[in-house]
This record gives sequence, C-alpha cells and structure tokens, in this order.
Amino acid sequence: MDWLHAYEDDLRVVFQESSRIIAGFPEPLNAGGLAYLDQFDVFRTGSHKNYICYLLPFWLQDNCGLSTTLTRQMSAGNVLFMLYFFLQDDLMDNPEASAAAALPLANLLYVEFLNIYRPLFPPDSPFWSCFSRYITEWADSVSGESAADYFLNDRLRVSHKASPLKLTSTAALLLSGQADSIAGAEEMIHDVLLTLQMLDDYEDWEQDLEEGSYNCLLSLVRSQAGNKTGALTKAAVKDYIYTAGGLAAYAETAQATHRNLEALTLKLPHLLSFHQVLVKNLQHIAAAIEAEKQLLQSGGLNYWLSKNMNK
Repeated sequence: MDWLHAYEDDLRVVFQESSRIIAGFPEPLNAGGLAYLDQFDVFRTGSHKNYICYLLPFWLQDNCGLSTTLTRQMSAGNVLFMLYFFLQDDLMDNPEASAAAALPLANLLYVEFLNIYRPLFPPDSPFWSCFSRYITEWADSVSGESAADYFLNDRLRVSHKASPLKLTSTAALLLSGQADSIAGAEEMIHDVLLTLQMLDDYEDWEQDLEEGSYNCLLSLVRSQAGNKTGALTKAAVKDYIYTAGGLAAYAETAQATHRNLEALTLKLPHLLSFHQVLVKNLQHIAAAIEAEKQLLQSGGLNYWLSKNMNK
C-alpha cells in the first residue's frame, strides 16, 4: 500500500500553498515562518517528517469522496496548525526560546488555519465542539504527562499530545455524511499516534533524559527497574536496551496496538500501512540490537569478521 509516493505531487502543491500563505505575513514574521516551515518540509533532506499530518487528508480522500482541491486545502491547513502547535511545544520544552519571536508567528498560523477550515462548517456544526474537545485534550496532556506517567497509567493521554490532528478525520467524515464513524476514526488515530510517539521517544531518549522531559521508553525503563520516582542514569537505560533486551517488549506493545487496529470496523488502509511501517521500524531496531549482542557474545573474531568482511 503506497501511503507516501502516490501523493508526492499533491504534497508539492500543499507545501507551495503553505509557503505562499506564510510569505504574506508581515516582516520579519514571514521570513521566520518560512524558515520554520523548511524544518518540516517533506522534500528537504534532513527535515523533520510529520507524514501523518501532511497525508491524513489524502488517506481519507477516497473513503470520504473528497475532491483533490479540498483535500489539498485541508492538508495545507494541517501544516499551518502543526507549525502553530510545534512553536508552542518549543517554548514549553526550551526555557531559552523566545516567546516574543514565536507567539506572534504562532497566532498568525492559527488564524490562517481557521481561514481554511471555518468556511467548511457553519457555527452550529459538530466540528466546532470536536475542535474544542481536541484542544482541551492537548492542553491536558502536555501539562500533566510527567506527573501522571501516561505510558504506564493512561496511554490514551499519550495520543492526546497530538489530539488536534483528529480534526482532519472529523472534518472529512462530517463533509461526507459519515458522522457515525468519527469515534472509530478517533480510536484508529489514537493507536497510530501512540506508536508514533513511542518511536520518537526511542530516538530522543538521550536528549529527553538530559532535559528531564517525559519519554515513554524512559517510563518503561524506570518501571522495570522498580524506580518510579528516582532519577535514571544513561547507563541504566543502555543496560535495559542493549543488555536486557528491553526494546523487544517495547516493540511488542506496538505490535499489539497494530493487532487492535486490524480488528477495528472502520478500514483506512493507508493509515494501517503507515502504522505497520512504524511497528516494523521498532521491531527492526530491537532485532538489530539483539543480533549485535549475539555477535559480541560469540567472540571478538566473529564480531570483527561480521563488521569487515563486506567492506
């Protein structure tokens, strides 16, 4: 299932439109906004790729009978809304970040998102009550994750960190007269967002450990060590990952989530395929660590040969 390459032409239009909108901001906010957009441009090498944000409208397009123009419009709205929330995340995560630079830009992005979505729904549409609920879920999640330890105690709230993404599925389903499927779509997106956060947290665990940020993998390590409140050391985390094989259990959580997705009534094949890629990434990382450990255990010569014979 080609969940990415089939939409490359669409994504070029989406990023061109997003750039056009941001370029119209007052100076110097337009330059700052374009530079920030570049950090997430799917076509730029080394950028942060938020595929589900860009592509979810296209994955819903056939199911909901949306036109190409409308789908591209919704995706551009998602890009602007993504930047709005990421600017706030940067401020919350980095005490040295400049609120004076970020907040004016964030508010312009928020207004442009509303300019895209507001004409699609009248004031009494259920879309707006969902809008309020998703923002409330986001605010609750980002303000309480460390104290509540969501990964151990309430994994739904891990997904709520990206709750505004659900506006896309809700909008598409309302526009196609499928309001009854909104709850099912929300459940699917919750599952995908959980695994996506787990993968991000594996990649970021060292930085999060250093900064004291909440991290699903670190939460698991702490619980397995019987250390629910004390500080973790880098050595303890590495021991869990590389010696105790802890990443296999982490990956199994993602696989269990995939089984749940496959059992749901609502079928969104591209979303399911995207999630399978996330799961396989975690599984491959866990398997590679285990293979490396087995080579080390088999002796120095075997390890050297495995690393050098193909060079």
